[in-house]
Amino acid sequence: MRSLSLAALAAIVGITLTAAADDRPATIAVPRPATPNTLTDAERAAGWRLLFDGRTTDAWRAAEGAAFPEDGWSIEDDALVIREAGVLEFRAGGDLFSRERFGDFVFDFEFRMSPGANSGIKYRAEAQHQMGYVHGLGCEFQILDDARHPDADRGRPGTRRLAGLYDMIAAQDATFLGTDAWNHGRIHLEKGRLSHYLNGTRVVDVQIDSPAWRRAIEGSKFADREGYCTGSRGHLVLQDHGDTVRFRNLRLLPLDPRLEEGDSLESGPGDS
Repeated sequence: MRSLSLAALAAIVGITLTAAADDRPATIAVPRPATPNTLTDAERAAGWRLLFDGRTTDAWRAAEGAAFPEDGWSIEDDALVIREAGVLEFRAGGDLFSRERFGDFVFDFEFRMSPGANSGIKYRAEAQHQMGYVHGLGCEFQILDDARHPDADRGRPGTRRLAGLYDMIAAQDATFLGTDAWNHGRIHLEKGRLSHYLNGTRVVDVQIDSPAWRRAIEGSKFADREGYCTGSRGHLVLQDHGDTVRFRNLRLLPLDPRLEEGDSLESGPGDS
């Protein structure tokens, strides 16, 4: 990464510095590129990477195998789209895995879902073999039409609603722009501190392996998963949950210096 001042980097990431330079902001500036799936020269200089350019799928692969899924996923109008699976939930094309594993990062994305849809962005994820298919297991930024999908009222109150840390921590003060609009999400994971943002507002903030984290794990469906989401790196996953969802402006700022040392982070088929 090219050397930049803290103020310059903060401006590009979209934060406002406070007296405490490491204080994570409550609100951020939402990037709205004039042309979807592009970066400015300043963003590239700061280290941002595109994980989707609107035309090619080089950064992504199927849950099993090294290739992009042959069915279910497509590129439409500059977006990665998972089609509706009908009665065969999870089987339209399967979860879409980043080819690389990432450590600490800021990940920006936009999503647009069909009415009543369920999906998510998983991170620090690995492949999980279960009930005859492979899916991603990791922390999850929940994508859900709370008003129409029954999962919104399942689990502990609020923990399965939009932008929450799925089944663990409910989003606070989340503002949804609706299913007919592009909504912006951000996941900021750095030095064990995890934040979710929705449309510019921080809605989840927790330190991994803190007492609050351990309580959240104990009350969730992941209580028996030792070390759940505490690995040093993992895949990003766009979830196939049987509903049509569109993704674009997938932008990642690596915060782990190991990514600059030539490590090969690409993984093989069906890794676990």
